[in-house]
Order: sequence, then structure tokens, then C-alpha cells
Amino acid sequence: MAGSFACKSNAGVAPQEQLLGTMAGNRRLSIGLPAEHNGGEKRFPLTPEGVALLTKEGYRVFVESGAGEGIKYSDLHYTEAGAQATTASEVFRCDVVLKITPLNEQEAAMIRPGVFLLTLLQPQYQSASVVRILMQKKVTAVAIDLITDERGRYLFADILDEIDGRAAIVLASELLSNRSGGKGVLLGGIPGVASSEVLIIGGGLAGRAAARAACGLGALVRVFDNDFYRLKATQLEVSPSIFTSNMHPHVLENAMRSADVVIGTEVPEGGRLGVSYIEMMKRGALLFDLCMDKGGCFETSSCSEAPCNKVYEQCGVLHYCLSSVGSAVARTASMALSNLLVPVLIDLNDPAMLYGHIKSDERLRNAVYLFGGKLTYKELSIRLGLPYYDMALFMSMF
Repeated sequence: MAGSFACKSNAGVAPQEQLLGTMAGNRRLSIGLPAEHNGGEKRFPLTPEGVALLTKEGYRVFVESGAGEGIKYSDLHYTEAGAQATTASEVFRCDVVLKITPLNEQEAAMIRPGVFLLTLLQPQYQSASVVRILMQKKVTAVAIDLITDERGRYLFADILDEIDGRAAIVLASELLSNRSGGKGVLLGGIPGVASSEVLIIGGGLAGRAAARAACGLGALVRVFDNDFYRLKATQLEVSPSIFTSNMHPHVLENAMRSADVVIGTEVPEGGRLGVSYIEMMKRGALLFDLCMDKGGCFETSSCSEAPCNKVYEQCGVLHYCLSSVGSAVARTASMALSNLLVPVLIDLNDPAMLYGHIKSDERLRNAVYLFGGKLTYKELSIRLGLPYYDMALFMSMF
């Protein structure tokens, strides 16, 4: 490889190897699908239907035995679609490895040097020790939730937000029932009986999806956000009569006191909502935090450093704090992810051209957080205390 230079943000200039694109060959990519062993994560990146489309194009797909059980697909479903069911060590030797959550240390130890890794970014669950292993193995990692389309939309992140918002309302309706130990109330009430109140923090895609689902069941919904245009979009998409408000403390406090369900879809600009807000909620109310992989929306949210599955009571409020609320409807989420991933993988084409594809495709390039073992996502480098490299400098090398 030809020598060149890359600038490190905090250590001046250092000589680095240049990653060169090569001529395309005839071999198709091998794609590895390891099982998820983190917390309550049940989503899976490819369905058998997605695998069938890839194998029809000549791709070789290897799936870890039992990996599809979380979405009720057996090894037979995948092998009939053209995949090969095998061991985890074999899966991590493929050209491209697809995984929902970031790798743990055992998985990182198995991965082949130079692998092209696709995962969700989930900064809360990224481990410095794991990233160091991937850096040593010169892995190139892409955060699928940062991939954009030609219009700049984050397709993967948007569809997962939509699913999380809707799933939160479905779960809230179940948890309010006596069967789940709740207060025994309908989310929407009936004639002569008041509806339950749902408070949503954030008017983004997840918040609007939750608002639509809750209004559809007849609940009284309030949405808080400091962005005027998102509040306007909420009224246009849900109902002109839906209650929307800026994050005024007094208005928010009153809404928290009367809410039966509170759903945090994003971390407010001023930081997480304090314990005082939770203490003023009704006993037996439900709190959903959809921001666990970003550090949580509420101070009472138990945000661990690894994906987890936690439902617990604090201040008399039932906290539903999962790594992914969408895992409650994992098959739907997996089908959506598979539909989006298949075209991305087909575009990657030849294994010899992976680096060249990153150079030519800005939408994919902007989603890279490790490039040949160099950390290229600034926020992650700050959180983990690892050196950051500007991706643009690598692009000038080849």
C-alpha cells in the first residue's frame, strides 16, 4: 500500500497506510448474521425473504444457528432461502457482518481483521475496550441509523422511531390492564368514563407516531416540544385539536401530575427531566423512556452501559426502560430493516470494492464511524476518550 498522511485531532500529523480501491473481481460478498446476545434485543437484520433476494444475486449468506428465533424464524427458514446455518466464529469471518447492537468483547475477539461491520450506532452501548479491539483489527464500521437517502432522510432511524412510538402505546395499553398488574383502565375510556391521559416528550417521528396511535385508541394526548414546526407537524398529522405546548415548566408540571402514561421520545435540550417531575406523577402511572441508547430522557431511567431489559418501580411510577421498545414487535421491525438493508447490500457488490464504494457514496460515507480501524465519529470519540480522525482526509488518499 502507498504511504500517505492522516491528521489525528489531538496529536498532530502521523503517517498512515493508504486504503486503496481495487479492480472489481468476480466474487460476491459473504454476509454474516450473528445472533443477538445483548439484553432483551430480539430484532434481526435480515428475514429469510431478504436472504433469498441476496442469494439469488449470488451473495453467500451465513447465519448463526438459532439466530432467527427471536423473530420466530428457524434455521430451516434461512437455509431454504439459500443461507448456511453455522457457528458464530464462521459468521464473524465473512466480508460483511450485520448486527443490531454494537459488539461485545467476545464477539469482537472473533471478528476477522478488515471486516465491514454494519450495526446501529447506539453510543450508550459502545464500549471503549471493544472499539479498541476493532481498531486493532482495522475494522470498518457503518452505523445503519446514520445512512441517508438522496433527500437526506435517515431511513433506518426514521422507521425504527416510527415502530418505537407505536409499540410504546400498544405496551402501555397492556400494562394499564389488571392482567399486567396495572390500574385496570382502558387507554381510551368509554362513554361516561374519562379517557386516560398520555403525555409525550418530543414531537419528532417517534412522538408523532405515539400520538397517532394513542389518539386512535381515544386517549387524551399532550405533546411537548420546543420546536414550533414539529408541533405544527404533529397537529397536521394527528389532529388540529391535539394539545401541543413548548416545554414551559409550569404547563409541563400540570401535565405530569395528571398523566397516566408519559413517553419520552428524545432528550430535551436542557438535559434529562429531573426526579422532581417523576415525584409529582400519579401512583401507578407508566413511564416509557425511548432514549435508553442515548443516555435516557429522565433522571430516574436506569441507563446501563449495555443493552438491557428493565421494568421497575420508582417514586410509585412503573418505569419501562428497554434497550429497544421495538423489540416487543421484533418481527415487524426486522421486516422493515430487511427491506432497507437488502438494496444497500446489493449496491456494495464486490468485496474488493468496499472502500471504493464508501468513497463514491456520500450517503454511506457519512454513516461510517470506524474506517480501517480509525474512529471517525467525533461524538463517539469524545465519549470513549479515543482519538478522532476526519473522514474527509481519508477520502483524499485514494
